[in-house]
Amino acid sequence: MSRSADRSPGVAPRPHVGISIDGAPIGSLLLQVLRAHARVGTELLNAAGVTPPHEIVLLYLDGRDAVPQTELVHYMGRDRSTVTATLQAMERAGLVVREPSASDGRALVVRLTAKGREAVPRARAAWVELEQRTVRGLSAEQQRDLADLLVRVRDSLNSDG
Repeated sequence: MSRSADRSPGVAPRPHVGISIDGAPIGSLLLQVLRAHARVGTELLNAAGVTPPHEIVLLYLDGRDAVPQTELVHYMGRDRSTVTATLQAMERAGLVVREPSASDGRALVVRLTAKGREAVPRARAAWVELEQRTVRGLSAEQQRDLADLLVRVRDSLNSDG
């Protein structure tokens, strides 16, 4: 992506902000946004005493009782071994417990501990702050438009065609 593709008419050029792939300006921008979002999110979560991606599990389990581990794998969109490693780390940190399912002893269910429940408000506050930083400078209409466009991009990438 050329420098001119990274600015609006009448706006001064911006400093280089990340990977730029010739012929892929949208993909380059998405990657730059993703990395910036992850960096700021990690900073906010670390300041809140929550380790990424533990907050995803904490927020999903909040208000739920026993959640099958397979449900978390599906929700997180990660492979089983990655989610298992995350849950094991969370168990060691005292945030969750995993135990055999009452209905299927071969399956595991995951529950928040008291320490995990205490971490939920901090994780949620970090995500709210991240959301505010992500859209600052955008009008409400621009935020809606951005959300609509991102849904279309996501769905396009997830389609079979």
